[in-house]
Amino acid sequence: MSEKIKILMLGDSSSGKTCFMLGMYAAIQNGSKFSLKATDPDEGVEMATLWSTIVGESGEERWPRGTDTPQIYNFELCYAYKSLIEFEWLDYRGGSMLDISSDDNVRTLRNYAAESNGLFFCISGKDLREPVTEANLQKIAMESKANLMGQYLQYLNINRRPARKKTFPIVIIVTKYDYCYHRNKIELMEDVKKMFPPLFAPNSDWLVMICPVTLGKELAKNSDNGKIEPRNLDIPVAFVLYCILTEQARIQDEKLTEIDDQLEVLESNLFNRWINRRRIQRLNESLGQAEMQLQKTIEMINVLAREQDLSSTDIYLSGKKIQIDWDLS
Repeated sequence: MSEKIKILMLGDSSSGKTCFMLGMYAAIQNGSKFSLKATDPDEGVEMATLWSTIVGESGEERWPRGTDTPQIYNFELCYAYKSLIEFEWLDYRGGSMLDISSDDNVRTLRNYAAESNGLFFCISGKDLREPVTEANLQKIAMESKANLMGQYLQYLNINRRPARKKTFPIVIIVTKYDYCYHRNKIELMEDVKKMFPPLFAPNSDWLVMICPVTLGKELAKNSDNGKIEPRNLDIPVAFVLYCILTEQARIQDEKLTEIDDQLEVLESNLFNRWINRRRIQRLNESLGQAEMQLQKTIEMINVLAREQDLSSTDIYLSGKKIQIDWDLS
C-alpha cells in the first residue's frame, strides 16, 4: 500500500493489552493458515519467548510487566507463508493518557492517533464483572480509562474531516473476558456501549466491533496457575485489516472507473483515437496495472474472509448492529 498502515492500541496499564498482543502473535501462528511475522527478528524472538513463559511457567513470573514506554512493532501478515500485508502497531502505556497536554509522550500519542488507520480500545473484564448502571457508570469509565480513550476520537474527527468518507474501524476489546463468563453476553455488550455512547450514535458513521478475548477461562480464579486457552485473539486485527483492505479496494475501483471514463472520451471517434493514440496507450497500461492491483486486494480480502469466524463478536455501524459480507468474489 502507498500509505503505511498504522494501528493504535489504547488501554489502562492493567487492562492486559500487552498480553493480548503477545497472545495474538502466537494465536495467528497456530490453528490457522495465517502467520504473523515481526519484521524485526529480535522482536519476534522476544515476543515468542514472553509467550512461552506465560504458557509454560506458573506464579507471578509468568506475566510480563506492563508497558512503561510506547513500543512500536512492525508486523507482516502472511498466508501460506506468503506476505499479504504489512502494518505498524503502537502499544501505548496506559498512564500516558493522563499526562498533561504539553507532555511529549501524550503529544506523540495524539499525533499517532490522528495518523492511524484503526484503533483498539482495551477494557478489562475486571471492570465489567458487575452490570453497568447510572450509579457506577462514571466510576467504571474512569477506572478503565474509557473516558480518556474517547477523547482521542475528537482529535481524529478534527483531523480527518476532509476524508470522513473513509472507513475507520474501531475495535473495543474486552480483555480478561474470563472475569465475565458468568454474565449474559447481550447485557455485557450493552454495558460496553454505555461506556462509549458517541461511537453508537445514529448517523455517526463509526464502524465498531466489540470483541471479548481471553487467555484462558481459569485465569479469573487462578491467574498464576490457570491453564492458558486463548480465545478470539486473532479476530480484532483480522477485522481491522479487512476494513482497511476494503477501503483500498474501493479507492482502486474508483481509479479504474476514472481511467475508463477518460478512455471513453478519447476513443469516442476515429479522429480522437488517432490524435490521442499515445495517451490512450499509456492509459491502457495504467488500466491494466490498476486492474491487477484491485484483483490482488480482492484476493487478500477473500483470504481473510475464508479464515475468520465473527460469530462471537458484535459489529455496529452508526449504532446499528450489522452483518459484514466478507466474500468479494
